[in-house]
Amino acid sequence: MGVTREDVARMAGVSGTTVSYVLNGTKAVTPEVRQRVLEAAEKLKYQPSLLARGLATKETKQIAILVKSLQNPYYSAIHEGVQSVAAREGYIVSVLSSHNSPAENMNTMLARGMDGVIVAAASSLREFEDFLKPSSPMAFVSGEVAVHFYREAVFDMVSTFYCLGHRRVAFLSGLAMNNPSHYRYRDFVDALHTYGMNTNPELFVDGDGMTDEESGYRAADILLKRGVPFTGVFATNDLMAMGAMKRFWEEGLRIPEHISICGCDGITASAYTAPPLSTLHCHAVNLGAYLMYQLLEKMQPGRSIPHLQQQLQAEFVLRDSMGPVLRK
Repeated sequence: MGVTREDVARMAGVSGTTVSYVLNGTKAVTPEVRQRVLEAAEKLKYQPSLLARGLATKETKQIAILVKSLQNPYYSAIHEGVQSVAAREGYIVSVLSSHNSPAENMNTMLARGMDGVIVAAASSLREFEDFLKPSSPMAFVSGEVAVHFYREAVFDMVSTFYCLGHRRVAFLSGLAMNNPSHYRYRDFVDALHTYGMNTNPELFVDGDGMTDEESGYRAADILLKRGVPFTGVFATNDLMAMGAMKRFWEEGLRIPEHISICGCDGITASAYTAPPLSTLHCHAVNLGAYLMYQLLEKMQPGRSIPHLQQQLQAEFVLRDSMGPVLRK
């Protein structure tokens, strides 16, 4: 049997309740008593029950991060950033995927008690709002941050398309175009207008909420069947871009000779496609750390938290999937 609170109390010459006061910080005791308890706990190598501590402090030291799908490496990178901060702060991180977790499972998990919740993508907020208590501290990518996050990189990408001779660049979306959190779409349209490029609605393929390779393949198929000429494609993320590349290859279209394409997220695999995929590198690990600090600020009001917004700026990475328009 392990060392108990009563063992510490006997060695320190105090009550078990006093040991709890000291270790949980729930009530002030004299400096002398506090020192005796801490020395006894250290000598006995006492490990307090986290469950008991949680009941005393009303904290579980657990947070949840809600993502759309763990199959997308982008969310794994966000989780890595969250975990890097959470571990230092003594928090356990539970990951829930809306794609794989039934509603009742998510309700059960959140009902067990979470000190806070991170929604890893603003587009997921509507999906999860039924599970979130209004009083729960929550962090997510706000509109203000997201606009700053992507806009410059999107304009750099469109500028590159323009300089390469492209005037008809299609957009493959995993989300509905009217989704209020679809910042990449809004920035893309603004950039097209800035450079006087074509904004024919037939060049925009709406999404159904899925953003994996299969969705990109289907979106590219829809685009091809519309028969509207285009020379470039911007996909809402790298996975969709990879799926679209496969569909174009099946159609006999070479990249970048016939179609230039760019994704978004900067996942590691994007550098290893054939040809390597141009992308908007979003620094997802930094985003995860930012979200965790944002959550800590809400859970611990008044605490000084480092702000990382300057590290969230996405950047356009030009690779071989984009080239000049093939002149006939």
